[in-house]
Amino acid sequence: MNYKIERHCNLRIKRLLVSPIAIGGNDDWCIFVVVMKQLILILIYFLSFEINAQNNSIEFKGKAFTTDQTGSYYEIYPNQIIKIGKNGQRQFTYSNNILGEIASVDVSNPMKIVVFFKEFSKITVLDNTLTAWDNVVDLNEVSLEETSLVCSSYNNGIWYYNPLKFQLTRLEHSTKNINSSANISNILNKNIQPNFLVEFNNKVYLNDPVNGILVFDIYGTYLKTIPIFGLTTFQVKEKYLLYVNQEGQIETYDFFTLEKSIYKPAQYANIKTVRIENKTIYIINSDNELIQDPIEF
Repeated sequence: MNYKIERHCNLRIKRLLVSPIAIGGNDDWCIFVVVMKQLILILIYFLSFEINAQNNSIEFKGKAFTTDQTGSYYEIYPNQIIKIGKNGQRQFTYSNNILGEIASVDVSNPMKIVVFFKEFSKITVLDNTLTAWDNVVDLNEVSLEETSLVCSSYNNGIWYYNPLKFQLTRLEHSTKNINSSANISNILNKNIQPNFLVEFNNKVYLNDPVNGILVFDIYGTYLKTIPIFGLTTFQVKEKYLLYVNQEGQIETYDFFTLEKSIYKPAQYANIKTVRIENKTIYIINSDNELIQDPIEF
């Protein structure tokens, strides 16, 4: 817009505000010009906001994904783990082509990351730079060769699940047997086939897609079953469970009200994985895009 015309129109608008009766023949045109300018600026603002919102997704190439409490996330490949910082930059990489394919990675404690190689019944523990602590733990040497699931536990402990004995066992420092559960199948009088294990706030969560989420205390005593089915993974938070339901929607289960809620169903659909750390939600969708958005709980 010509500067002289714009200045003239702005002066005319000010005069109209002071004395509305002083409307001349060109006043309508001046009002139109100034209003259109403001509308264009508003439109540009919202378009740029939408473009930035769309650009918060990046291609995800890993086979699995997790996050830690510091806001870093991890791309997990068959033989490699890549740690990405909050700034989106690659920080550290761990690779191992000897122990077989990585079955699971537990970063509940980012200073003690538990990596499980199920095929060869081996475990290695990494620090926050993805450097191995000690020698690889051979589960055959501690009579845990049938282990199918593992997770990190308090005080340098690790939980192991034996699918033949239907039993949870907790070891400290790799070899000291601290706690074991009874035969879980006998307790429930059901055949169970768990696929995920995690400890949070002195409780152990063992997921069975058919029977639900089985909850134990830190001594391996069965407490209850949460009636959520068909899951392969989930995240336990202070007040709720976070997971992707069977319809591909982000869902929460409130520990206190026992209610389930869908998070932004119109915005997020066909989701594969979801995590929350601090004030950010991390989402992997069916197009293998990683989306990071501020949460609105």
